[in-house]
Amino acid sequence: MLKLYSNQLGAQLKKSLAPVYLVFGEEPLQKMEALDDIRAAAKKQGFDDRQSFIVEANFEWADFVNELNSMSLFAQKQLLELDLGTAKLTPTALEQLKQLPALLHADVILVLHAAKSATEFTKQSWFKTLSEMGVQVQFYPLDDSQFMRWLKERAQQLGLKLQTDALQLLQHHAAGNLLAARQELEKLALTHYGQWLDAAFLQQYLADQSHFTVFQLIDAVLAGLGEEALHRLDRLLQQDTEAVVIGWQLQKEALTLLQLQAAEQQGLPLADLYKKFSIWPKRQPLYQQALLRLSSNWLHYLVQELACFDRGYKSGQLSHPEVALGHLVTLFIKPVPKLFSLQQQLAS
Repeated sequence: MLKLYSNQLGAQLKKSLAPVYLVFGEEPLQKMEALDDIRAAAKKQGFDDRQSFIVEANFEWADFVNELNSMSLFAQKQLLELDLGTAKLTPTALEQLKQLPALLHADVILVLHAAKSATEFTKQSWFKTLSEMGVQVQFYPLDDSQFMRWLKERAQQLGLKLQTDALQLLQHHAAGNLLAARQELEKLALTHYGQWLDAAFLQQYLADQSHFTVFQLIDAVLAGLGEEALHRLDRLLQQDTEAVVIGWQLQKEALTLLQLQAAEQQGLPLADLYKKFSIWPKRQPLYQQALLRLSSNWLHYLVQELACFDRGYKSGQLSHPEVALGHLVTLFIKPVPKLFSLQQQLAS
């Protein structure tokens, strides 16, 4: 079995074509580009016919199997793509997938893909068999440092010369949305190829394309990045993310920090708690930064404010929940004078 990240696929395709490609991940641009690369490489090798199928309600497996069985010695080489969709695979689908390895032959390349993590399938027998026969391509949403590297590499490929402040501005505007970032870079390359561009120019050029998840907000909050955290909060609210979902996640992180802090004060190793809370090594420094910045007393106060937000929101007492969330995010960044509190506001 060969496992590749999306940026390693191109080199593999230049060496040889595998009979099977398993392309799974939740980042749409990386998935789209991986499929495009496989299609282009297959076409160069004579696989001119491409058929695509999507597994959904009432999917006719017989049609797909017939495509595999219809090949003859004189038939055109074919690329068959099967999108497994978003729903959980039915017993019928699982049984049909088990039959696929026996149907493959030299005149067909099979590509199975889905906009979800491969971990949902890795323990299933069909996936194990097919992955042993071919290549698994895996990709994940990029964190901030990975996204910056991606921006630099893509800008260089397109012949763009972006100053550091321009790259930072583009990251800020398009964070979490690689497709939007690619579109902006390609438009810039058409009109400003080979020119040095700075943030002042880019500020006038860009529209705000950023698309965030609540987890990316939490990363900025834990790192103490006040301006970035408020920007991500604003974008989440514009994306119609429920305020109660954001508040719940903030409350969960505050309680986690309190438990980590209590363990530290007792001289206990944090490894077990990190494992319990599914905090992987890559994210542990974020929690350490927050623990260095926020005292136990402040965290207790923050938990009380978050609980007050939850009660006030559910009872309809908060007329502007977005302002209250901005207040709570600010409390996470650093201790500030308690000139305003939700507890006092809702009690009055």
